[in-house]
Amino acid sequence: AKTIYDKLVREKKAKGYTEGPEGTPYQHSDKEDRVTGFLPQLLNPIDEKEAKQLLEDPAWVLQEKLDGRRVLVRKAGAEIHGINRKGLLIGLPSPIVVGAHKITCDFILDGECIADVLYAFDLLQLDGEDYRPKPYQARFIKLSNLLDRPDIAHIEFVETATYPAHKERLFRQLQAGKKEGVVFKRWDAQYTPGRPNSGGPQRKHKFYAACSAVVSKINDKRSVELILLNGKRWIPVGNVTIPPNFNVPAMGEVVETRYLHAFRESNALYQPVYLGPRSDVEHHECVLSQLKYKGSGEEDLC
Repeated sequence: AKTIYDKLVREKKAKGYTEGPEGTPYQHSDKEDRVTGFLPQLLNPIDEKEAKQLLEDPAWVLQEKLDGRRVLVRKAGAEIHGINRKGLLIGLPSPIVVGAHKITCDFILDGECIADVLYAFDLLQLDGEDYRPKPYQARFIKLSNLLDRPDIAHIEFVETATYPAHKERLFRQLQAGKKEGVVFKRWDAQYTPGRPNSGGPQRKHKFYAACSAVVSKINDKRSVELILLNGKRWIPVGNVTIPPNFNVPAMGEVVETRYLHAFRESNALYQPVYLGPRSDVEHHECVLSQLKYKGSGEEDLC
């Protein structure tokens, strides 16, 4: 019975439910997990040298890379749904749904969901018009105007630095605050779903390394073993301790782990910190090549 219970709790938390009487209620629908045809634009990583070049380039703007769950929010009449990075319908925290209802027009927003707040940073559609072919500057202005209302709670516009001095200041502020990282976007770029093979008009730079890995073994004392895919072989990359505020993940589950670096000789993660489950990441995406090794300067691909 406990095994079934723990499995159900993990599934619910992966969909966004929170525990306890003070937990945030979520709105779900019978359409959940259905394919929507909308996919988010994914970013390729860059190193600090490339990041510094983009800080000085006026063609690129800078935003914080938020440490949450990637979500598109679609409003069509009275219906409001979330869409995950796989393009599937998911539930949303009720406060976000309430905030979205206050916006009278139909839309599709792209953003990061943290607790019961959506931090919006892009606009895909507005009143039936496809905004994805438009340059980011046009989408940015339209989105900022759309959300510039005091009565809209739980949907916030992400701070954006648009000129070199402002970008440099925000970059240093986020780095000093031990935030996850930053995102660079070209002003003139269209919104292109998926991840380009290299480069691209939207790029990310993380201040620390993180990876998505598969749980291969449950150890004693709330610890699990992690593995990554190298070609057709699964390679162990060490263990991570599960904090008391998280359920111990099941074998085969995909989880997110932050770490300082990996050792090239063993691929083991140094100082790993468990961040939680990743229900939006497939096993084949958990590859060894995402690791950042000590002294290599390589960037992760999470």
